[in-house]
Amino acid sequence: MYAARWLASAAFLVCIPVFLLLSNVRIAATEEAVFHYGFSAYNVPAVTGLERSQLDRAAHEIVLYFTSGDPTSLLDIRVTTPGGDSQPLYNEREIIHMRDVKQMFQFFFRMHEVAFAYIVVYVAGVYLWSREQSLRRLARQGVTAGIVTAVALGLGAVAMLIGFDQLFVAFHVLSFSNDFWQLDPATDRLVQMFPLNFWFDVSIGVGVLTIVEGGLIALAGYAYLEWSERRAERRRRARQRARAEAEGIIVTPEAPSTP
Repeated sequence: MYAARWLASAAFLVCIPVFLLLSNVRIAATEEAVFHYGFSAYNVPAVTGLERSQLDRAAHEIVLYFTSGDPTSLLDIRVTTPGGDSQPLYNEREIIHMRDVKQMFQFFFRMHEVAFAYIVVYVAGVYLWSREQSLRRLARQGVTAGIVTAVALGLGAVAMLIGFDQLFVAFHVLSFSNDFWQLDPATDRLVQMFPLNFWFDVSIGVGVLTIVEGGLIALAGYAYLEWSERRAERRRRARQRARAEAEGIIVTPEAPSTP
């Protein structure tokens, strides 16, 4: 029974950073404003030769594609060039890679939902229903999880600052079973629309936001522990006064200390 409780607590501590990180990954993958930032920051209309309205529409369709149900579907976006010609936005290699990216993101989305569900069930089941643990222990676990999140993502951010290019390549080698992610910035619009520096910005943004969220959870847990300790001390003193009064002992208030 003890081992089961320990495993449940350990899983809870793991789910907190996973949930925070994947929450921010999900925002980055499905929030069109993130795409719009990249188009503006890296002058994508000039690089691709497409009007900004065409790129914004493509961003909208990409978000719909990532969030649609069928993981095997292919992305079919057509754009109109400044000369008035209609053509596919991406070539075959890019389309296949986007299918692989969609499958990866949807796996992350499922992990995100599982982590959230476990956190809710753990808190509700262990702390609210069964009353097996105290809220103070939940607060201590929150402090631990928040610190672990901040430290882990802080180390990750340092690693990205030192060698993002190598990490980016290693991530793709580990995540994909083919080489369709190896595209040519001179000809392939996918990397023209989302250059390496864009992914660096997004990765750092996700990391920093997750660090802040982990710090806030740790701070909230610490604040609860401090508040709970002070409340317990006040109750202890109130009980002492009540016992003293019941025994006929006169209790004088403590004089304030002088410097």
